[in-house]
Amino acid sequence: MESTTIPAQLLDGDAVSVVGRLQDAGYIAYLVGGCVRDALLGREPKDYDIATSATPDELRSLFGRRCRLIGRRFKLAHVRAGAKIFEVATFRGRPEDQDVQDDSGFVVRANTFGSPEEDAVSRDFTMNGLFYDPFARRLHDHVGGLDDIRARRIRTIGDAEQRFREDPVRILRAVKFAGRLALDLDPGLAAVSGDLAGLVHDCPVARVTEELFRLLESGYAEATVRVARRLGVLEAALPEVADAVEDDDAFERWCAWLRVMDRLVLAHGTLPRESTFVLVAWPLLRASVHAQAEGDWGLHATERVQDAASRMAIPIRHRQHLRGTANLLRRIVGPPRRRRQPQIGRSPSLPTALTVLRMEFLCGFIDAPPPGYESFAADSRALGITPGPFEPRVEETDAGSAAPTREREDDGGGGGRRRRSRRRSRGRKPAADG
Repeated sequence: MESTTIPAQLLDGDAVSVVGRLQDAGYIAYLVGGCVRDALLGREPKDYDIATSATPDELRSLFGRRCRLIGRRFKLAHVRAGAKIFEVATFRGRPEDQDVQDDSGFVVRANTFGSPEEDAVSRDFTMNGLFYDPFARRLHDHVGGLDDIRARRIRTIGDAEQRFREDPVRILRAVKFAGRLALDLDPGLAAVSGDLAGLVHDCPVARVTEELFRLLESGYAEATVRVARRLGVLEAALPEVADAVEDDDAFERWCAWLRVMDRLVLAHGTLPRESTFVLVAWPLLRASVHAQAEGDWGLHATERVQDAASRMAIPIRHRQHLRGTANLLRRIVGPPRRRRQPQIGRSPSLPTALTVLRMEFLCGFIDAPPPGYESFAADSRALGITPGPFEPRVEETDAGSAAPTREREDDGGGGGRRRRSRRRSRGRKPAADG
């Protein structure tokens, strides 16, 4: 047990109130995971998870209608506090007590409960295995996570190969944390990541796709894909993308594009998922689509991504958004039409199409916006539609780079949610900073 404390002003009052309610009822309860890690790294936490000795049924009894039990692999509770929802999980048992499938080591059920010490060692990385009691102001470190945070190092709890075989999605999470938090990967972890990354395709498709979207929409996509490519994870997890950027020049062009996208996300928040899909894919499709001349750009673009989109279970509406965006781009960059259909200005794909052109200009793909850009942008403004998902909301620095107003964090809690104002907690208050 460490005397390291977290400033009370960094902690969400409602999350602390949930912990206090559990402790008042006689249960052990702590803040855990990403909120503790981020606070210790000097970053403002976004999502708050809570670990407790209370079972799911006891949580439902204690919180009543505020509590909803979810999950099949491991039951946990969503506890509502006003407009916020906190994930509350019962302490898990040891990893070796979990059921596995055949000889692969992949955990398919994890419904055994245990002690705080057993829960800590069942987690993925040491930096995510820290518990914090906001009332006793004590950090509980059973896995050496504090030392790794101080060393800015990502290390698995236990043998990296075994932990990745238990849950291969942890490889994607390691890459995401390395890129987003600018942390170093433990040599043992890095050595096995590329070899085992192909196992992610044995996991539920929706879960893998969700983690990949979080990786790309975090505001640190460029740094993250550089880590993924260096480790061989990009080739294993997204082979179609890896093939498209196999050449170093193509990869650097894609990274330049992602750098602009990151700047937008950090300044203004997460894009709608369908727009993220289009913006990530467009520079990989651009040359092939433009080669169609007067052909159907939208049909060609969707055909090019069909295999990967089907394998990853990308929603049809995302693919339709790509098709609509590509067809609008053909209209905008093509020769002006005497009679343009008025409904084009109301197309949900227009903001994304205009953003693509702005990004192409910023990346140097085009020397100037095409003549049709201003016309379509004016039409959208007349209809009250933003010319792109983002309008400039930050001041330019002397160096010409934008100073973001805030930085988006995402540790698995509903990407794209806006930060809500904190409500005054009615539970016990943590000790004041001394």
